[in-house]
Amino acid sequence: MARCRALLQLGATAAALWGYSVLPLSMVTAAPTPECCALLAQVFPGDVSPRGTDVWTFENEDFWSATEIRNPSCVFLPDSTEKVAQAVGLFVANECRFSIKGGGHSAIPQAANIDDGVLMPMKLLNTTEVDLEAGSIRAGMGLLMRDIYQALDPHNLTAMIGRYEKVGMGLTVGAGISYFFNREGFAVDNVLNYEVVLANGSVVNANQTSHRDLFRALKGGNNNFGVVTHATLRTVETEGAVYGGVVYYPESSIPQVTDQIYDYHTRQAVEDTLTHVLPQYGYNGTSNESIAFCPVIYNRAVDELPEIMRGWVDTPYTQSTLKKRPYADLAFELHDGFPDRQVQEQRVFTVYADADLYRDVWAAYHSWLQQWQHIPGLYGLHVVMPITQNSLVASYSKSSNVLGLNDNLTNNQTLGVLYFGLTMDSMDDTAEILPAHAEFVQSMIDLAKSRNLWHPYIMLTYSGWDQPAIASYGPENVAFLYEVQAAYDPTHVFQRLVPGGQKLPEPGSW
Repeated sequence: MARCRALLQLGATAAALWGYSVLPLSMVTAAPTPECCALLAQVFPGDVSPRGTDVWTFENEDFWSATEIRNPSCVFLPDSTEKVAQAVGLFVANECRFSIKGGGHSAIPQAANIDDGVLMPMKLLNTTEVDLEAGSIRAGMGLLMRDIYQALDPHNLTAMIGRYEKVGMGLTVGAGISYFFNREGFAVDNVLNYEVVLANGSVVNANQTSHRDLFRALKGGNNNFGVVTHATLRTVETEGAVYGGVVYYPESSIPQVTDQIYDYHTRQAVEDTLTHVLPQYGYNGTSNESIAFCPVIYNRAVDELPEIMRGWVDTPYTQSTLKKRPYADLAFELHDGFPDRQVQEQRVFTVYADADLYRDVWAAYHSWLQQWQHIPGLYGLHVVMPITQNSLVASYSKSSNVLGLNDNLTNNQTLGVLYFGLTMDSMDDTAEILPAHAEFVQSMIDLAKSRNLWHPYIMLTYSGWDQPAIASYGPENVAFLYEVQAAYDPTHVFQRLVPGGQKLPEPGSW
């Protein structure tokens, strides 16, 4: 404990850790993680839970995917930006490894958790401040999407955020597709301000007039530049309700559903930007059955789908939950049936919209999945999401991001984001199936390339752990991100001490 006191004195001024001044690394002795936890506990005695406690157990297991359940040395639960800033200063001064957890909705191991480090959930940064005059909502990064919808629904407002109620705020630094995506663009481009704790423990606001380089870098740059504690999001008016739900289709209707998917990508989403559909194919390995199920949304308070979307209900279906409802209710409806703490794997790539390719990719995936029925609890999910020219124009008219899609502003071609997801019961099966899954997805990338339909963009929020999402933004954007890193994190704290998630690519690898 004497060493811990010495490190505490070394790492902080005694008066107040707010405004933490970080010592040069050459003067700092790195602390083993248990000592980092002891340092935290001295400063925040009520906010640190050691390994094995009830709080530690709950927070370590409170993830969408079992791949995120790790073995942190302790859990630190800050309830203010000031505490985050103090902690980051302490971490940096003592070379403590840590992780940043928002909603915990990633399948990438250690994206939001860590082995032998400090797990820092943001869940107590959970306030909302609706500014009706400014047309915005200030949201803590510990909020889930349901919290934001519930805060905005009474005002007949919504924000460009995730569509499922238990998804967290990480999409605001990744990309982000909302119900209004076709009209309003990516979630990152509807962020008006990021409140960020930097590597030196200082707090800045990054926006269009202050720290503009950091503001742009965060729009796709993930956790590589600081800890975002609050984001101010643009809001838009609604009609007080939305018409939407999920339509479920039998396997016999899948060919017609595929036709609808292509029509949605190239006509419905283009001609009426209030449309939104999230087309999904599902394969159940236990029953060897396939279905399609599609959240179908029209962003108006109507009582039925408009004519342009009628194909989704003219196609034979087994069940529909379509109705007029608040956005919060829709977010809960869409999330229903997606349990937490199963083993999840996800991969993604992007193509130019093509009906034959969409059809062939699902047929190939279905065939591949059937080879793995012996994996307990196997479920395969394939999702096909459009990025239309309208959505890109909306995004880039509001701000500049680093996603590398600005070249598609003028070519009038819809992009298709192809998602491949696996669910299974046990981590024991991952060594067998996950490498094969990576090979299969690569074979589909090769197929798209052979037809001149492949696009290099990899959507970070759906990417696999070894997919080069940030490198896919292109050399110019990656070079810009390195410039921002040099300005705001010259000692690479958020590469070295925060190892999880999609990091900046190694120099020369892109």
